[in-house]
Amino acid sequence: MSAPAASSSRETLLRWLLAIGLGGLLLIVFSPSWGAFLLWSRVPELGGMIETRRAVSVLAQLAQPGSEVADQLHRAIQWRVFFPLIGRVLHLPTVVFFGLAHLGAFLVLAYLVRRLRSAGFTWSEAGASTLALGATSWFFTATGWLGYFDSWLALGLLVTAFSPATALLGLACLLTPWIDERFVIAAPLALLCRWLLPPSPRAIKRDVGVAAGLLSAFLFTRLGLLAHHSAAGATLGGYLGQRDYLDAPISRIIFGVWEGLRAGWFFTILGVYALRRQRGHSWALGGTLVATALTGLATAQDYSRSLTMLFPAAVLGLLLTRAAAPAWWPYLPRGAAAVALLLPAHHVMNDAVAPIFNLQHALHFVDQPPAIAMPELYELRAFHAMARAEYVKADADLALAIKLAANPASPAKQRGILAASQGRWTDARIYFSLMAKHDPKNPDAWLMCAQASHALAEPAVARTELNRALELAPADWRTRPDVARFLAKIGPPHK
Repeated sequence: MSAPAASSSRETLLRWLLAIGLGGLLLIVFSPSWGAFLLWSRVPELGGMIETRRAVSVLAQLAQPGSEVADQLHRAIQWRVFFPLIGRVLHLPTVVFFGLAHLGAFLVLAYLVRRLRSAGFTWSEAGASTLALGATSWFFTATGWLGYFDSWLALGLLVTAFSPATALLGLACLLTPWIDERFVIAAPLALLCRWLLPPSPRAIKRDVGVAAGLLSAFLFTRLGLLAHHSAAGATLGGYLGQRDYLDAPISRIIFGVWEGLRAGWFFTILGVYALRRQRGHSWALGGTLVATALTGLATAQDYSRSLTMLFPAAVLGLLLTRAAAPAWWPYLPRGAAAVALLLPAHHVMNDAVAPIFNLQHALHFVDQPPAIAMPELYELRAFHAMARAEYVKADADLALAIKLAANPASPAKQRGILAASQGRWTDARIYFSLMAKHDPKNPDAWLMCAQASHALAEPAVARTELNRALELAPADWRTRPDVARFLAKIGPPHK
């Protein structure tokens, strides 16, 4: 192998290793909620958690791509069919399917490292800059909320803005809208970045023509041919008519804007400043940034997430600043990385703010689940539902309590009593047997099993279970009125 080839191979390997290391660091500092993922895998009924709610709808799309989405909050994903089709055709396991978003995150980091190194960045500059650009909303959403493929949206925008190959630009414009339609809104900004970064491709007119043609074809298909198959919220009118997404305190909107790019805002602003001598270019970039940001905020509940559409401008600003080589340049990447890693991060929505925790905190919640996973909560809800004669709801709550409880004896008892009160003795015996299994020294558990067996006309089984209860119970237990009545009904125990 020649020396230049060996050097190129070593460079490529180091770029990949750096990207993987940076991704691992970001996952430690800004950890996904592994506890929520594990909880949902064990108890699918808890899919309403913010970390997993969209995943429920995406799995429905995986089963039938393009079908109407039942969850009104996520109806916009009806035609985001690229990954559901991939998963369906390849028969991907669920874990692998959702892991595609994490794979996309590492590919974005690798692309950034490659692009920055090609622009002359040192290893430390490339690493610090990639950390600052990675610790932003696209990474947090793609890795922290199942069913969100924002990393691939970010990758499509980067390819559109910075890949010199027209073929790759065309591939991004062909596929990315079927991952996330916001690509169509953000594409003009990405193409503007492609034009503004010197030296812009000689075939810029051809590139813009290819992008415009492919995006027009998507819009014709999506809003024309498929419009009559779309539920409310999956069409242009649905996006704009569902709710007023800007109906939130201005402080929250500003906070959401910051959390969208975080330290990447330094690069974005510096990019506009770097073009100050080309006033028309500077105004074009600034105006397109503002228009894209406002469109994103007005059409999405997730404020911070919507700012992913500005991601190419942050990269452009970084490249333009590096090219200008100001005296303070060496401090910028490291300072931005420090800000990105040290400042707390959040998902900001128009109606809520969700903090993002580090790995240590996330692992704590694997063993200490949140309130939504407390079995006592569902058992208490079941009591109130039974008091209102809402027996179906009570049964569902008790079923959840049984799944969630480390020892399900208590909710199993209540579910057995509910089933017995409705004459469902077969079900009642199942639940009373579960109670006895987890609380085997409780005579009342065996008494209830015996009562269910007696009601099912299985006297021998009922006698065995009653004898077990009598063996465990104190001497005066049989004088209790309910026990005495059952003993009178079934007869005295065999000596």
